[in-house]
Amino acid sequence: MNYLEVANSPLMFALCGIVIAVVVVQAILFLRTALRRGKELGMEPALMKKAMTNAAIFSVIPSLPIIIMLMVLSVPLGEYFPWLRLSVVGSALYESMAADAVAKSFNLSGITDPGFTLPIFTTAMWVMTIGIVWGIIFNIFFMKSLDKFSKKAKESNNAFVPIFSAALFLGMMSIISTPYMVNTDRVVGIISFVCAAIGAMTCGSVAKATGIRAISEFSLPISLLIGMAAAVVFTQVTV
Repeated sequence: MNYLEVANSPLMFALCGIVIAVVVVQAILFLRTALRRGKELGMEPALMKKAMTNAAIFSVIPSLPIIIMLMVLSVPLGEYFPWLRLSVVGSALYESMAADAVAKSFNLSGITDPGFTLPIFTTAMWVMTIGIVWGIIFNIFFMKSLDKFSKKAKESNNAFVPIFSAALFLGMMSIISTPYMVNTDRVVGIISFVCAAIGAMTCGSVAKATGIRAISEFSLPISLLIGMAAAVVFTQVTV
């Protein structure tokens, strides 16, 4: 059986839809609680409506990379499971990295390898789900203490805090990007990475020169599109 028959089956849609429905209900309940609390505090309905509208508008920008990754992952992993992963606690970078690691552990080139089978797909679903649950567990037991530590560090005006945060972010990005940057057997990955990086830096420079902040905020989806376009062009030219 082709694994996509399972990935795109009505049963998979129903299972994923149930989980997403629970998340939607939670969001509605939080919204209702926030509105009720706002009224208790004496906030004007027009002000609360404006706050909700602004929040909805500005949530579009961070969602663009997720939508792009959803379209990318829906080809090798089916329509529904990526929809579930990226609608709950998943992230655009983590999901693709976890699925790709599973494929490579089965001696495949990646999730787009023709040798991708149902057992590999099942393993990928488990790894993608279990691998990210530890952040939630950590928050349950340690987030309160971490929040106190973070608040204390900010109040002390310690110059090391922003340096430490930047180092953590750079370390995470290095772990994600290095396998593609040093893999000379797949030049298309290197070209995509370099073009995306140039696109991101260009967006930052243009935003700084023009003072248009939106350009910098859209730098991630723009750089993703540039990287994918570069991969398509390179593949078409070489193949």
